[in-house]
Amino acid sequence: MDTEQIRQQQAAGFGYLRFGPALEAPYRLARAALIRQRARPVSIAGFLLFLVYAGMDLVTLPPDLARVTVSIRLAITCPVIAIVVWLAYRPTPSDRVFEQIYLAAYLVGGLCVVAIIGVARSMAFPLPYEGMILMLMFGYFAMGLPFLSGSLVSWVLVASYLLVELWTAEPAGDLLINLFFLATANVIGMIGAWTSEYRHRAHFLDRQLLKHLHHAARQESQRKTELITAASHDLRQPLNVIDITLQTLAPGPDSVAEQLRDRVRHLRRLLGTVFDSARLNEGMITAELQPVRLAGLYQDLEDLVADSQSQEGMVLEVDHESGHHQVVADPSLLFRVLQNLVFNALEHSGGRRVRLHATIDAGQVTVEVSDDGRGLPAELKDNLFLPYVRGHGSSDCPGLGLGLTIVREFIALMHGSCGARSRPEGGATFWVRLPAVTASPAPGPDSRIPSGYARPVG
Repeated sequence: MDTEQIRQQQAAGFGYLRFGPALEAPYRLARAALIRQRARPVSIAGFLLFLVYAGMDLVTLPPDLARVTVSIRLAITCPVIAIVVWLAYRPTPSDRVFEQIYLAAYLVGGLCVVAIIGVARSMAFPLPYEGMILMLMFGYFAMGLPFLSGSLVSWVLVASYLLVELWTAEPAGDLLINLFFLATANVIGMIGAWTSEYRHRAHFLDRQLLKHLHHAARQESQRKTELITAASHDLRQPLNVIDITLQTLAPGPDSVAEQLRDRVRHLRRLLGTVFDSARLNEGMITAELQPVRLAGLYQDLEDLVADSQSQEGMVLEVDHESGHHQVVADPSLLFRVLQNLVFNALEHSGGRRVRLHATIDAGQVTVEVSDDGRGLPAELKDNLFLPYVRGHGSSDCPGLGLGLTIVREFIALMHGSCGARSRPEGGATFWVRLPAVTASPAPGPDSRIPSGYARPVG
């Protein structure tokens, strides 16, 4: 059974309640398993109902007739139902065998009702035939019998009722009326059973198709994960080699080789953004929350900015006084968040100064990256953190429009929030807010190189 076979079966239809060989066998196994589950509450309910009927017989029927009817219910019907209940909760027999036992129990119960009607007729007691209608409806709708086997057994019960009425010499007019209504009830039950099984078969195909598609998607996701992992390593390696080679060739800050180094570092950051986005989409990134001191991250960012020339003429001001604040975060993810915000301001704001500082209020630490550039475009204020959204300002460092989206996703993984606003004096402020460390924990990570997440250098 594969996806193509399922789609072909859906297209061909199954009005005769029959699949092709590849689908019919697994469908019947699945149906039998569901019938076993359904049999547990239904059989218990049926057992209780027959006990109630036995009590009603004692109250409403003549004593001689009641002794017979109660004996039939308690000696035959209820034990059969009890066996079904017992088997429904056991691992054996198999589901297919249990389905046959379940059907046989329906036949036995129906024949017991026929026998009770026959005994009443022989004792000249006008017991109505409605008990047969209730039995048919119980089999079709409560028991949920399959259309074909349920219909065959039900017609056997109708024929048995007819033979009993003929044996007891029921008047022809009454017999025809009773038989008409009984047959009509059986046809209604057949229609309901056909509709139910058709719907169940359609759902079965949908479930199987969904299972195959889910399996295919999981395999594709695994292939993407392997590709992302391999590409992340294989693409960074040559860039690292080029960067080291250019560094040995270019001791001067304004040399062509140094400018090439800067472009290589920018390309490395773009690749990091792409791989971050891919990892997020594939669910490969998780946050390992722990106390993090901002001072270490501040120093890493300063070193990173100092090593890059892409922000020529720009000044990064770091409020080291706020570096003593500690937040509950993943140090590597938080570093990537601040790196994205700082370089976004340095490369795209069009200003001359970028400031990094933090404040604490009500158990939350807010880290802000502010610039004195052109500010936030009015048309983008509500869409800044959406994928592939970029401003129209000029920049020598083209981007992908994914940096702020990654900021939003990383902050969400750390159970924080983020946003942006224009500054009245000009420029923009991007902020992230994370829970503060309120107790006095053991010294948190203060490493210059956050662990747990491979970040690019430059």
